[in-house]
Amino acid sequence: MLLRIVAALACLETLVQGLLAGLLLNGDVDSIDAHGFNAYVFEILVFLQVVAAVLLWRRNRWLRWPLLAAVGILVAAFVQTFLGLESSLAAHAALGVALCGMETALVLQAFALRAETPVTAA
Repeated sequence: MLLRIVAALACLETLVQGLLAGLLLNGDVDSIDAHGFNAYVFEILVFLQVVAAVLLWRRNRWLRWPLLAAVGILVAAFVQTFLGLESSLAAHAALGVALCGMETALVLQAFALRAETPVTAA
């Protein structure tokens, strides 16, 4: 399933972002460029995650939670980028940890998902 693949990649990106942020906090100022670039890669993956969730929802209209979760993560990612650009580091770090948790939860739920079409009466 496409959602599983894209969500897993986005989840890995949150871990890379945490690593790059840790390098930055450890004094490696050159990692700021990689951290900024990776943020946009994460946003693209999260956008693709929304697209995958829409495709899943179109096939199974009763399955709305992946779409709602993906849109919520996309909004949080945009807020995260804004906070980073505004140098609001405390909120930026806290939301980064929350995004990692949200992505992890989405991946776990996506892999547990069984998207069978409900049986309809003939």
